[in-house]
Order: sequence, then structure tokens, then C-alpha cells
Amino acid sequence: MLFNPRSLNNKIHDVIGLIGDKGVDVASICETWLDDDTNATTSIIRSHGYSILHEFRSDKKGGGAAVLFKTGLDVVQCSSIKLFQSFEYIAVWLKTETTKIILVTLYRTGALTSVFQSELDCLLSEISAKSDDFIIAGDLNVHFENAAAGVEKQCLDIFTSYGMRKLVDQPTHIGGASLDQVFLFSLNKTLTYSVCVDPLNSFGSDH
Repeated sequence: MLFNPRSLNNKIHDVIGLIGDKGVDVASICETWLDDDTNATTSIIRSHGYSILHEFRSDKKGGGAAVLFKTGLDVVQCSSIKLFQSFEYIAVWLKTETTKIILVTLYRTGALTSVFQSELDCLLSEISAKSDDFIIAGDLNVHFENAAAGVEKQCLDIFTSYGMRKLVDQPTHIGGASLDQVFLFSLNKTLTYSVCVDPLNSFGSDH
């Protein structure tokens, strides 16, 4: 599951209820608005049988990227991946009985510049060298519905140059834009997928 709640702090019970009702094992969360590694929100997550790995802003409000997962799953944070200026992300190893997947939850805001393109290419170069199966999921704030030309197409071309498939074709924002996206690469086609976009905006977010 991919979700941008625009703050977990005031929606954590709703989010936990949703992933529990849907039987979600792993969720990518953007804009957590957490400002510490351990706090009341993370305690609530753990009290419901889930764990969290996340990157947060300690110096200003907003942002953040997290992976929530059922406690007991084999999920560990990737090491030795660079820090970037144009986006926030958390990268984890997700180990199953048949494969090891790198899952990257990515949040980008601000102007869409060549810096993001360069850093995105660097990130994909690193993770593609580490695993045959990897997923990028996040709120990229790129208008993929306009990806026939311009900087949007340039961003899409970076993903496709690594053999990644764009999975979301529907609007994901209340303004009609397709800003939230999932990209997948599976060398031996071991990963299968089904995509469903929830249009109800049940939790008061704009995504």
C-alpha cells in the first residue's frame, strides 16, 4: 500500500485501521510529519503489531518517508545508500521465501529540476546493482499524466532506462493529477502486482 496522509500524527488510528482491514503487510507512507525516531505515533503503531522504519525531519515541519510492516516480517533498512538533497526516502530490504526485494519509499516536493533527475538516476543505479527485484513507491509530485514531453517525460525516461514499469495510470490527487506512483522492476518476473486507486479520500488528505 502507498499512502500520503499529510501527517500520521492525527490519522494514525485511521491508517492502522485501514491496513488492518485490508490485510496489508507492508505500507509505504509519505509525508509522515514525524520529527523523532520514537514518539507517541510510533508507539501506537507498535502497539497494534506493526513496526516502522522511517526518515524524518527534525529541524522543520512536514515531510518524512516511512515503511510500516507487520512485526515479524524480515524487513531491514538498506545501508550504504547516499543521502540526496532533492528528495526524502527510506530504502529497505524485504525478504520473502523466494526473493529479496528493495522497496524505496520516496517523497519529493518543490520545483522539478535537473538535480532531482541526476539524483534519481544515482539512486536507481545503486539499487539496481544490489537487487534483481526493486520497487519505488512514493509521492514524487511529478505530473505523470503530462509525461509525453518536457521534464515529466525526462523523469519517466530515467525510470524506464532501468527497465522499470509505471504501475499507476489513474489520478491520485484531488486536483486530478497523477502525483503518486509505483515503479517496479523484476528481472525474472518473480513479482506480480495488482493496482487499485482509492478515490474516496476518506482521511482528509489531498492524496
